[in-house]
Amino acid sequence: MFPVSARAVYIKNDAAADARSMARIERLLPFIHCDAKPIIVDDAGLQQLLREEQPRWYRHGLRANQVEPVVIFNQFLYHHSAAERERRRAAFPELFKGGGPAQYGGYGGFDWRASGSAEYRRNTGQVCQPAYALHSFWGCHFRCVYCNLGHIAHLYVNLEDWVEEIERSFGKLVNSPSQNLFQWDNGSDIVCWEPEYGGTKLLIDLFARQPDKYLELYVGKSDHVDFLLGYDHRGHTTCCWSLSHETQARAVEPRTASMEARLQAARKCQEAGYPVRVRFSPMVPTTGWEQDLRHMVRRMFEEIRPEVLTIEPLRFYTYKQLCTDFAAGAIDPEFLAGMKGLPEAAQQFPDDLVRRMYGVVFEEVLRLSPRTPVAFCREKRVIWDAFRDELRRNGQDPDDYVCNCGPVSAGADARLKAAV
Repeated sequence: MFPVSARAVYIKNDAAADARSMARIERLLPFIHCDAKPIIVDDAGLQQLLREEQPRWYRHGLRANQVEPVVIFNQFLYHHSAAERERRRAAFPELFKGGGPAQYGGYGGFDWRASGSAEYRRNTGQVCQPAYALHSFWGCHFRCVYCNLGHIAHLYVNLEDWVEEIERSFGKLVNSPSQNLFQWDNGSDIVCWEPEYGGTKLLIDLFARQPDKYLELYVGKSDHVDFLLGYDHRGHTTCCWSLSHETQARAVEPRTASMEARLQAARKCQEAGYPVRVRFSPMVPTTGWEQDLRHMVRRMFEEIRPEVLTIEPLRFYTYKQLCTDFAAGAIDPEFLAGMKGLPEAAQQFPDDLVRRMYGVVFEEVLRLSPRTPVAFCREKRVIWDAFRDELRRNGQDPDDYVCNCGPVSAGADARLKAAV
């Protein structure tokens, strides 16, 4: 596990009372540097902690290296009755706000992500694919300036109970009965907590036993993979990287692995038999972005054969926030100027500039590896339509496509097979 400095460490009382959970916590604590001793909290204490902490979880910005997290060891509570669940939801609403990995109440871990539903597409104009997802962790070791996940490390620790719940849930895929790919927490580079956390091994073993289901392990911006190279995955775990060119990694993603280190880690996993896939997410238009982006695509195909590439620009920013969070001169002047006249509600670069970035990716992919499928992440339908011809070369369509975490983006899909 990568060491982490923490402002405080909290252990939910349910976890403290479970010998197996405490054994896992004891394996992790030596890597967590904190001046204070761990504090045991009940529901009321955890709710109060969240009320005090969450308003402080600003983006890291230029203060990235000053951010230290609170660590919370929590417990899944699947044994609770319906009446007990209802009582706790009413008494401690803060524990159940948010979705998926951001819930602290103990009843999630196998959650429905509705983004991409027909209603979602109508309301947002964006294309995505709804799916069940796996969650046990929220927070991150890294300090990317555009993110805020360095303030928290929230870990569920009774992972054996969680894996049993996942296996039971495979028989109840009501919303997505044909789903064969299940993504585990992309709100964290979870491998940074391994192998002491132990979730990676448990999930790889679980999916290795499934004839028709696959795990997506989000390695993210890390290169910490040596611990998993010998696991018996049987081809049922796919490793996914968020790849950034060197300028982006160095200038706006503190503590992350370099572009080359991420590529070498992906190559190790590919050589160990893991399918690998890549996200350019987010694509930050740093000064000189086009040359850096073309170089990154070229280096990617020199080192690995990704099954699929998903791309997404930096989002959820206003002009003022860009000026506050990024160092002067970091963002390409044309992109910065493009944001200046937009209403604050837009929170995204103008479509013409986004299309330019995407166009560079398509040019290089079609030149170097034309059989590699490319997809957009949560992108507007009008953008998909603008690249209709490029997408069709690999059989990609906004109503039928493979991507990094789509519910049927695994197994024998011909587009994935053609890429490798």
